[in-house]
Amino acid sequence: MAWTVHTLDLGEVELNTRRLIPNESGIDTLRLPVQGWLLTQGEHKVVVDTGFRHPDILRRIGDRAVGIEAPHQRLLAQLARHGVTPEDVHYVLHTHLHIDHAGQTDLFPMTTAVVVNRRELEYAVSGLSGPSYPPEDIKHLIDRLHTRGALWLLDLEGTGGENILPGLRCLPAGGHTEGSMIVVAETEQGTVCFCGDLVYSVRHQLLSPTMTLNDVGLTSNYVVARRSEKAAVKRLMHVAPKFFLYPSHDWPVTVENGWVIEGAEKTLRATMGRCWCQLTEGGHADEEAALLNPPTQGSHT
Repeated sequence: MAWTVHTLDLGEVELNTRRLIPNESGIDTLRLPVQGWLLTQGEHKVVVDTGFRHPDILRRIGDRAVGIEAPHQRLLAQLARHGVTPEDVHYVLHTHLHIDHAGQTDLFPMTTAVVVNRRELEYAVSGLSGPSYPPEDIKHLIDRLHTRGALWLLDLEGTGGENILPGLRCLPAGGHTEGSMIVVAETEQGTVCFCGDLVYSVRHQLLSPTMTLNDVGLTSNYVVARRSEKAAVKRLMHVAPKFFLYPSHDWPVTVENGWVIEGAEKTLRATMGRCWCQLTEGGHADEEAALLNPPTQGSHT
């Protein structure tokens, strides 16, 4: 039985562009959507990422970061739109545990299993990224660690991938954070991939021209080696021959053989504040037109 994907609108986050664009010299901010997903398959209900705990918590990471949220964007309200309560959810999957991805997990009862890559939980409590992992969020996961059946730890670096339910699988991301994971679901429309923050902006990372052939762009927001981050994004683009890519902070696109083939025009309007297209070399009219007509193989990924 195939999975059905329901997008959860969990607010917005405003960040300094220097966190997202390498070598950015300005002091502007950029507003991005924050999204989670409800996956349903028969009686099974799974949530992927839970947004931030409350808007003000984003200020802890500094650098002018703020959260923006309306009442209807609270996680409970978003689930209620689909007739779902936290008690109905079997699993909560976290692509990673950053402040804007794991903030409302304690709304789910201990009978709901939270699924995290073990390396991500280890990194979250290491102190290496400080306020990016708020104690309110991470201490709750430690409580789950000591509650039978409340936490499912994956070992993706060693296993290469683990099945959660039929048609639902987690893979090691290898980028953004040390323990980030990719969630892959099989739907009636085809394979869907939730990539967390490996891709912040489809346009900037996957569509903007690069100096070398068949390359991908990076953000400034990752903790692994640059070589590892580059390889992680490239692997993501070949997770299946054809799939739907769901970034956490941009709109979904269709990828085939490593190329974005549909949906690029929607990503131009992906931010409700300053648009990515104003911040990259691809902001010119001729390059915007090129985005609406995906390149032939050999120009850029």
